[in-house]
Amino acid sequence: MSSTAIRSAGERFYHPELDALRFFAFCLIFIHHSIPHEPDFYARLHVAPALAWVLSTLGATGAYGLGLFFMLSSYLVTELLIRERSARGVIDMKAFYIRRVLRMWPLYFFFLALAWAMQYFVPGQQIGWRALLAFLFLCGNWWIVFVGFPNSVIFPLWAVSVEEQFYIVWPSAMRRMGERGMMAAAAVMLAIGSLTRWYLGAHHTWESKVWCNTLVQFDSIALGILMAVLLRGQAPRLSRLLRVALFVGGFACMALAGNYFRIKADPLTTARIMIGYPVAALGALAMLLAVLRAGAKLERNPFVYLGRISYGLYTFHILGMVIGDRVVREAYGSLGRYLLRNAVAFAITIVFAAVSYRWLETPFLSLKQRFTHVQSRPA
Repeated sequence: MSSTAIRSAGERFYHPELDALRFFAFCLIFIHHSIPHEPDFYARLHVAPALAWVLSTLGATGAYGLGLFFMLSSYLVTELLIRERSARGVIDMKAFYIRRVLRMWPLYFFFLALAWAMQYFVPGQQIGWRALLAFLFLCGNWWIVFVGFPNSVIFPLWAVSVEEQFYIVWPSAMRRMGERGMMAAAAVMLAIGSLTRWYLGAHHTWESKVWCNTLVQFDSIALGILMAVLLRGQAPRLSRLLRVALFVGGFACMALAGNYFRIKADPLTTARIMIGYPVAALGALAMLLAVLRAGAKLERNPFVYLGRISYGLYTFHILGMVIGDRVVREAYGSLGRYLLRNAVAFAITIVFAAVSYRWLETPFLSLKQRFTHVQSRPA
């Protein structure tokens, strides 16, 4: 059966469970940035070794929430563009790029302006004008690869640069591709990712130069494309037990990548990163398959709402931690106070993201609907 026959022209494509998965992905990243990965930190706080091991393991595992974000983006963009081409016979490139600008840029550039202003009244915040230019032109990840992380709350935006680079290239590439062409392109991306990691590992490159490299992150992006093509607009029919097993197995893969292969720990080795990155990507794939199902009625679930504002959550979460450090005095004096600091930071992040979504992003999202050919938001 052809993809056109399966993907009906006027059908809304919205899976609320994917919004819930977005929130889970953000929670992983928040854990990674807020919970230290080294047991020595907890030894200084006189934490029991078993609990220290659990916390440090969770902290290291959380990094791979980014793989979930990348996979969700590539899966959804590919699926929506396939549906648009099925309905209209062609991909409206102009409308696509207008939609992306209206979705991503208002919050992105607002936050860059806020971060630039912060360096004048918040100690420790500093952005050089060259780094600012790199982030302004959506190349912040390449600045980190070649120069290093800026001492600023903007550093997580490197992942937005990776996604925007994908958005720039992929729709134009796939407009002339059929299903086989898209699968071949995904296979090429997987090969490029592997070759890039092999080259960087062989030259003993530091972790930040690998992790923030767009080509290194191709595994999750390519698997998202393959899912959109192979599932043909449908959700897998899986038992509840199998879904649970897939989700737990996916999390276990991420834990292996973070704690056994240690692909975000220096010094790197070729063997670790050659195996660890695909393992983490397969973990994200398992989680996505575990939650993807037809007819999910979760629109009123609070986790779905939090997933809808996940772009703001990701953007603001380091700022929330900076404020948390100032709200909770002596946060590093005990584990209890440190966890209180994290709870305060998490709450502040949610407030900032909710305000941003309501007052900054929603007006542009409403305007974005004028350029939308396949509805992908709740009715």
